[in-house]
Amino acid sequence: MSKCIVRKLEECPNGYPKLAGFMDSEDTFGIYRRFGFLYSRVLLSKQDELRRLEDTLDAMDRWDATTSDQTRKCLKSQAKAFASPSTNGSQTRKELLRQFLLQAQQMVALNKPADRDHLSVQNFLENGYEDNGQKLRPLMAADSEFIYRKEDLVTLRPGRESAWLDAFVERLLKMIHCKPVQETRLKSNNPHIQYYTKHRVDRLVTLIISGIMLVLLVVPTYALYRVTNMKEASATNATCIGILLVATLIFSTVLSLFTKAKRYEILGASAA
Repeated sequence: MSKCIVRKLEECPNGYPKLAGFMDSEDTFGIYRRFGFLYSRVLLSKQDELRRLEDTLDAMDRWDATTSDQTRKCLKSQAKAFASPSTNGSQTRKELLRQFLLQAQQMVALNKPADRDHLSVQNFLENGYEDNGQKLRPLMAADSEFIYRKEDLVTLRPGRESAWLDAFVERLLKMIHCKPVQETRLKSNNPHIQYYTKHRVDRLVTLIISGIMLVLLVVPTYALYRVTNMKEASATNATCIGILLVATLIFSTVLSLFTKAKRYEILGASAA
């Protein structure tokens, strides 16, 4: 078996190193604040600065338009118009506002952490870990307050199409006492912290989804085949319509739960 080097949670010093080790031990634990209020305040401040500069620029344009021909050249030449130091400052403010807008957009686009992931990090901050029979919290209470700002928290992990199914699979693995592989066992000796290899969970989730799709394909087809062999035509037609309606409803529900399909995509797939 090849050698595997993993940073062990117990080897990290207590404090922020311990918390960083815990958050790095699992992708879903990477939960941080996005500071939406601060971004809004900075954007509003920069926006107002640019508004005042815009008013000043409009006043300068009106003044240049009423002066001599030599001064009016500023309105026709970008080289002359941007020669003053104040314009360079305006450009810097515009660039800062653009950067803040892009950063704020990227922060808003980040996904919210799942409830179970948020609860895992919260439990670690509140309950800490055992060291020589003593429970130690990694951070002071004031430093741990960020985890309670749930509306301002984001996760660095991209959204998954079947995150709730992953949670169900992990709970199932925990119930049947499935042992983790060597790489995950090396992360921590704490019996209360359990890790599962992502690719193993993904394989099981893929197998479950494939089984569901197979059932959705075979069961309605077999039911329609059995119904068409019935002798009563009126009952056969009504039963076929009912089977098609139920199969379409189940298919749309599966698309909504297991994929990120948009509403019009679900509508088109159901109509097909």
